[in-house]
Amino acid sequence: MEHPTWPTEWQLHMVLMVQADYMYTGDTELIEKYYEQLKHKTLLNLRREDGLISSSKATPETMKDLGFTDPKAKLKDIVDWPPAQKNTGWELATAEGERDGYVFKPINTVVNCFHYKNIEIMAEFANILHKTDEAEKFKLMALQTKLAINTKLWDKEKRIYVDGEGTSHASLHANMMALAFQIVPKTHVAAVSKFIKSRGMSCSVYGSQYLLEALYHANEAEYALQLMTSTSDRSWYNMIRIGATMTLEAWDMKYKPNSDWNHAWGAVPANIISRNLWGIQPKTAGYSIASIQPQLASLKNSSIRVPTIRGEIKAMYSYVNARKEEYIIELPANMVAEFKLESFLEKEVILNGKKVNTQFDTIRLTPGKNQIELVVNSF
Repeated sequence: MEHPTWPTEWQLHMVLMVQADYMYTGDTELIEKYYEQLKHKTLLNLRREDGLISSSKATPETMKDLGFTDPKAKLKDIVDWPPAQKNTGWELATAEGERDGYVFKPINTVVNCFHYKNIEIMAEFANILHKTDEAEKFKLMALQTKLAINTKLWDKEKRIYVDGEGTSHASLHANMMALAFQIVPKTHVAAVSKFIKSRGMSCSVYGSQYLLEALYHANEAEYALQLMTSTSDRSWYNMIRIGATMTLEAWDMKYKPNSDWNHAWGAVPANIISRNLWGIQPKTAGYSIASIQPQLASLKNSSIRVPTIRGEIKAMYSYVNARKEEYIIELPANMVAEFKLESFLEKEVILNGKKVNTQFDTIRLTPGKNQIELVVNSF
């Protein structure tokens, strides 16, 4: 907050970070302390009448409000990193950079997807602080931005998102961000997912966070698992292969020869496996209620231990045979959980030896050990 740096999206990550802290701890301290400053971090002052923002509208006063002390400081959209390299002697593999040919325009789709999510979260923060009027304003602004993205940045014929206003080019990044932040209407999810899958891992280790989140939102768990277990040179396996003992800044040194070898943004599976593949997240702030929605795809066996502020969640999955699967979920004494699977309606669900009604596609788990058996209906 006090030492910002130039990428537009780095300002827009601040609200996301504070929300993550709140959801995983239940502590409102950061929301209370930074609420007014976080308004600036949403880039609210750069909005047009239609709800879309442009970093090109940032003034010296805007930069000061964001925490910059250098009077010459300016924002610059990043989308992904590194950009395409020219005349540097780098290998041809870097020629396109990590942006999938992204066409930069003043109204940038990736930036506006972040802005939408920021405004949506600020409505939540305003409610927490009992600022009812501001919460309603933020909700309306979020709806306005979402509508503008889905009309002005949507290609009706190709049924995908373009990179920005005034270009017909569509990249992985524009589409994965819209899907990751759940901007895509349900009727368009299949088309956007198909396009995303056609692009492969044409983003950096940073971008892969949002690519994988997008895939799990679209129930594309098998493809997400393929990406995480890939052995190509654009994979986490490749980091091990070239000798890394911690996650790298890039997929390989040929993609960014000055990469460091201990970069946090390369550790994406560390959170995706627990939050998305296993689907273990706080349902309520502070984890009094957990949400568990596994998307294990073709995995036959899996176990996980997830630390929370209330204690450890332990989970295990076994594929017994074509007719039966089993989950064992162990919760701390001060936590309950909502357990959900897409396949509930197709199977008989037995919880701790008793058949349960899955009419609402969610079952309630209590503290201690919960044994869940899924059995294919005989009819």
